Amino acid sequence: MCGIAGWFSHNPNIDNPNNILHNMATAIAHRGPDGNGAYVAEHVGLAHTRLAIIDINGGKQPMYSEDEQLVITFNGEIYNYQLLRRELISKGCKFHTESDTEVILQLYQQYGWKGFNRLRGMYAFSLWDSRHKMGLLVRDPIGIKPLFISTSPDGSLVFGSEAKAIHAFNKNSNEIDPSALHQLLNFRYLPGDITMFKNIKQLSPGSVFTWHTDGKHKLHTLEPNFPDSKSSTLELLTEAVDIHCTADVEVGCYLSGGIDSATICALAKRSGRNLRSFTLNAGDDPDEAKNAATTAKLLNIVNICETIPSEISDLSRLIKHLEVPKINAYQISRLAEHASRHVKVVLSGLGADEMFFGYNAHRIFNRSHQINRYVPSQFAHGVANIGGAIAGMLSPIQWTEPQRALQMLGASRDWPRVYGLLRNVWDSPNMRKILYGPRLLDSNLADAFTTLEHLWPENSDPVKSMANFEWKNKMVNDLLWQEDRLSMAEGLEVRVPFLDIKFANKVNSLERNVLMPKGNLKGYMKKMISEVLPAEILHRPKSGFQVDAPEFVKNRLKPLIDKWLTPECIEQYGLFNSSFVKTILNQKPKKYLRWHYFMIYQMLLTHILIEEFEGPK
Repeated sequence: MCGIAGWFSHNPNIDNPNNILHNMATAIAHRGPDGNGAYVAEHVGLAHTRLAIIDINGGKQPMYSEDEQLVITFNGEIYNYQLLRRELISKGCKFHTESDTEVILQLYQQYGWKGFNRLRGMYAFSLWDSRHKMGLLVRDPIGIKPLFISTSPDGSLVFGSEAKAIHAFNKNSNEIDPSALHQLLNFRYLPGDITMFKNIKQLSPGSVFTWHTDGKHKLHTLEPNFPDSKSSTLELLTEAVDIHCTADVEVGCYLSGGIDSATICALAKRSGRNLRSFTLNAGDDPDEAKNAATTAKLLNIVNICETIPSEISDLSRLIKHLEVPKINAYQISRLAEHASRHVKVVLSGLGADEMFFGYNAHRIFNRSHQINRYVPSQFAHGVANIGGAIAGMLSPIQWTEPQRALQMLGASRDWPRVYGLLRNVWDSPNMRKILYGPRLLDSNLADAFTTLEHLWPENSDPVKSMANFEWKNKMVNDLLWQEDRLSMAEGLEVRVPFLDIKFANKVNSLERNVLMPKGNLKGYMKKMISEVLPAEILHRPKSGFQVDAPEFVKNRLKPLIDKWLTPECIEQYGLFNSSFVKTILNQKPKKYLRWHYFMIYQMLLTHILIEEFEGPK
């Protein structure tokens, strides 16, 4: 796991290239505290910061092919590299290191970019082919590892594992994009390939971008195929966990009170490893830490727990690493910091809820689908309109949960809209006036529901469409985004076996009624792992990793609210409506206003983001 940065330029010689690469590498030095390196030639500059996990002595980068015609900077892990290495040796390839990075170089020499379809892992890398004067940028098909890009009018390309590396190349690339902020405040993450910064995008998952000095650039798509009709899903997951434990350092595990991380721990323990697990006593279940400790005892593994502090006085470092305001990131940050004191690598249960339909939102959306099959649209619209009018009279505060539920009913069979309302996409002219200040009200902001409709995947089963949408958007730009950024901030590598491409392709090919039999959340998964986990763990009620919003905002964040959300500060930034902030903070803490408190939290984080990247107002 590392950080990469650099450029492919139509200008053959950039002024002070070594200084620029040094600045770019310094901006992401936290991603690779074990070493760094750089490569400069005509049209290209590559920088690398290294977190040494595999071939600690021989895996330094940038790495060159034997004839020095190819050079690569690589971020990630290739879990099947030993298998590929043996195959390549049988074809006459000679290796000079034991690293997975060299396998990528040899694959490219043998098969060109299509050889990357055989990679099983998490990765983002840049490769310079001096023979063809061509640069390549590649990102894994799931989108586990990030890669940001910025293009200039002449077609030159700057890239980095984080936007900060691009800022170090171009000081004018740090302007916050109001349109992106608007989308984030609706989705709570950035859908599609946008970032918080104007002129910086993400390379989409599964992309191979080939850049040529003659301007003939192309975007290719990886289509990895690992067929395995003989193995069961449990056998594939067991295999995935086993190869995710490949490392020359100790591998630990995150452990919550639920079944996802417990499954990963149990399968890793099966191979005879002495595991240490790490738990954060946080979330909306008061028994989370107790349940995790019980799980660890039942699985015979060590568990080390930490509690989040009672008061939070600074979030600037969090926002600097995230490069985006995110409301559930603090817990992830604390957990990564906790684990990094003990190990360099941890396994995570991330992805199981998305793959196996594990959220209450899946159950609600499934029920909405069933209701709309039998309730006439006109009747639903009528009930929604009447109920909405009554709910509006009963509560002076807009966007309460009853109001949102009635809007969902009124949306009837418009499934993208129903889903958006379920996930608290709130965009409307009235809500903008309630929430926004002049800077956002005066901006040309795309409608969030239109964005959702544009990205919505077509499927005859709307619940499967929901899962596919979240797989491509929420998974990549919410869960994986914060997992990568906040673990790398601590020099920690997080691996996600549930997102192994071979296993994921198998599970994603199954129909919803198989994965969610009779509407039961994780019905298929629970049956799959029934021989792995004791019944006491398997049938434990699901808990969340979200904090109690009213308590967290009004108590733990009070010092920051007093600093960042005063009427004077809100007026100075011009983004938000101080009346909304005052109204909510004057309310008695109520759980049905959870969204409103989280919106306050996002506003707070946004002000910190502006100051961190654009500078003081």
